[in-house]
Amino acid sequence: MNKFHEHLSSCALEIDKNLESILKKKLVFDNILNDSIYYSSIGGGKRFRGFLTIETAKFFNANTQNALNIASAIELIHSYSLIHDDLPALDNDDLRRSKPSNHIKYDEATSILAGDAIQSLAFEVLSEPMKDISLERQLYLINQFSLKIGANGMVGGQIIDISSKKKDLTIKEIKQMHKLKTASLIGFSCKAGAIIGGAREEEIEAFELYGENLGIAFQIIDDVLDKTGDKDKIGKTIGKDELSNTKTYLSHFDEETSIRKAEEFCNKAISSLNIFDQLPENFINALEFITSRKF
Repeated sequence: MNKFHEHLSSCALEIDKNLESILKKKLVFDNILNDSIYYSSIGGGKRFRGFLTIETAKFFNANTQNALNIASAIELIHSYSLIHDDLPALDNDDLRRSKPSNHIKYDEATSILAGDAIQSLAFEVLSEPMKDISLERQLYLINQFSLKIGANGMVGGQIIDISSKKKDLTIKEIKQMHKLKTASLIGFSCKAGAIIGGAREEEIEAFELYGENLGIAFQIIDDVLDKTGDKDKIGKTIGKDELSNTKTYLSHFDEETSIRKAEEFCNKAISSLNIFDQLPENFINALEFITSRKF
């Protein structure tokens, strides 16, 4: 597992370096908006989503720079979602990635616009010319990206979360919320690497299913850490779920059972890749990383 952490950290640095290059090229004005974009886009975070894209792309021998750019676009979308999630109208959180949330560092209006600009930038990156990939595949990639982060994906999961504050959710409903809010983008992260690697349809679907199950496990553990984690390690305020009446697996199960449920989703994740003769170690180690992580 130490090697996995080293590999994940190394990949995060590579993505950050690429992101910084993208921002320097794309952000031409020297103003508070660009400062706000830099603040939340560079440094901090595990870059786990981008890591999965790069690893899947390697599995299918995809173009390295294409994979890195797509990973960067995915991490931009993740950063945009965190900026907006932290706003008073949503989660109202003052701390993110061990530093003040964007709207605390700047102001609410600037943070909203920064999130909007980051989302737009992600699509700009994805729509630029890519080597060794047909325009048809690139268009499919962008289309799937749109689906996974919109009303039928990440944003749709967020509205279920907001609406659930005043009512109970069944486990089935919580799973659906997790699938949309978190697992859809993680599933796409794996799917994207397969798409640009020229994978067959059934191979693309297998990796997307791997990512989705991994994503649900990730969210369950995230919710457990909100209750039991170390603020300094997690880098954000803990205990928010209970205070805001957010519905999680812990609304129905104790911590031990919730972790066991996460492990079950990890088992489903690896089972979805049974169509392949052999998998790189990182896809297997990612499962243990999810269930044992402290940050």
